[in-house]
Amino acid sequence: MKKILILLLSTIAFNSAANPERPSANVDSGSLQGAIEYNMHVFKGIPYAAPPVGDLRWRPPQPAVPWNGVRDASQFGDSCPQPYVKTLSSGLDLPGNEDCLKLNVFAPSKPGKNLPVMVWIHGGGLLVDGAKDAQFTPISLVKNGVIVVTFDYRLGALGFFATNELIEEAKAKGEPVGNYGTMDQIAVLKWVKRNIAAFGGNPDNVTIFGESAGGRSVTWLMVSDAARGLFHKAIAQSAQQSPLRGMTEMRLGMAAETEVSEKFMNGLEVKSLKELRSLPTKKLILTAANFEDGEFGGPFIDGQILKGDPVPLFAAGQQAKVPFMIGTNSWDSSFLVPSQPSMAGLAKTFREDPAILDRLYGNVEDKCIASSDALGDMLYRGSTKLLADSMNGIAPGYAYYFDYLTKNIRPAYPGVPHTFEINYVFGSYALMPQAPKTIESGANRCARIEKSKEDIKKRGIWPKYWYPITDKNNPQDIAMSEIMSASWVAFAKTGNPNVEGQAHWPIYNLKDDVMRKFSDDNQTITNLLKERVDYQILRLREMYGVKLPKNTH
Repeated sequence: MKKILILLLSTIAFNSAANPERPSANVDSGSLQGAIEYNMHVFKGIPYAAPPVGDLRWRPPQPAVPWNGVRDASQFGDSCPQPYVKTLSSGLDLPGNEDCLKLNVFAPSKPGKNLPVMVWIHGGGLLVDGAKDAQFTPISLVKNGVIVVTFDYRLGALGFFATNELIEEAKAKGEPVGNYGTMDQIAVLKWVKRNIAAFGGNPDNVTIFGESAGGRSVTWLMVSDAARGLFHKAIAQSAQQSPLRGMTEMRLGMAAETEVSEKFMNGLEVKSLKELRSLPTKKLILTAANFEDGEFGGPFIDGQILKGDPVPLFAAGQQAKVPFMIGTNSWDSSFLVPSQPSMAGLAKTFREDPAILDRLYGNVEDKCIASSDALGDMLYRGSTKLLADSMNGIAPGYAYYFDYLTKNIRPAYPGVPHTFEINYVFGSYALMPQAPKTIESGANRCARIEKSKEDIKKRGIWPKYWYPITDKNNPQDIAMSEIMSASWVAFAKTGNPNVEGQAHWPIYNLKDDVMRKFSDDNQTITNLLKERVDYQILRLREMYGVKLPKNTH
């Protein structure tokens, strides 16, 4: 069966002559013909690894299968298998296909040479989303003179999974085990190193960047020996720093990955790896109920690909010695609202003093988000400051705070939700849902938030406030995109995000606590929520056993 599949993939009809009006390129697997979109040369659906099917399911990515003739690279490949979530999954053609290890290259229409390269890692909790999501169309980034690579990687139980039998098999083969989605990300970076020059890119000037789970992935790659030398700068957007599981042992109160994986396997009523590999894909796609029941363990410390949590490893100076940029949105914890604990539950889980929590958060305007806001201070704001500060003495580290919403929705939100900065960075704001023509009311914010919580839990509908809303005709929206894209590209080019005519963006340190602020005034912000965030930074340090430097305060 495997030989038939390889023969089929290598003889797909690519034999028509190349169209001289469309861009072309040659990579190590064969010839490509792309397309022109938004004044960019685009090459889509390029295999960077073999389809991880059959015996390759739950194996590290293997070399892509070469093809004959010219491959049509004008269409995206399939998204990786994932659950369908109403209002999020539009355009992803779900449930997806295991033959999804494809990437896409976006380059300026005017040919260049040795252009900086930016490799985007999409978010989605390592469970949903994909490279064909319209918000990842890098119009402004490419216009500013970089090449952007986007890609799909294995998600859910197909991407992060480790039974005892799988661990033994990997040991016998001398392979890493479990974090296959992260291995896919590393395979993309290796592909870029080998092939990006064919598109005018510089393999020695590669910036990785990602948001949410993609931002977390950036921080994991920063501390992964397996990724060393494959990138030269890194940007982590909204990269919350909750701890990783252990592979075979309980860690920080969390069940081992083997326990979570065996539970999932038992639910499928199979007893061996051979039986698991013979199951149809649809049986292995996690549902919202599986996720809520703890049947997706996510990434874990395997000792080879992921060797530990970024917070303590950064503090110990074990991260890659490359310029690093990290930031958070003013309501990044919007993503945490549906599963937020009560304040009492939060105090118990994190061993926090209820009286201190009440003093710090008792006056939060929207009571329905108070405990998620406290989590946001720890996992987003606090970790942003801590990781940026940990770059001191290693390489330049920069921190930002995104606090901009398009005018007509501004009153209806407690802050800027998770994901809302992406379309401004990419310049894809015209492709997003557009804001209403009249200004939304700021009344009853909690009533709308509570309804959204019920919708996602009971009906699987992605909350409206989780998906970016813009106004393509608003001069402020256009200007915000131009400002952010310019900063991201400046960083990719030089390792410094400062742009002439913009507010000065200093290297971050906890003592001065100055972050670049993207908002209506586009300046800097000093001592962001200082008392609250300092308190949560201490809790974060205690959780990870990180000592406080003497010169911090």
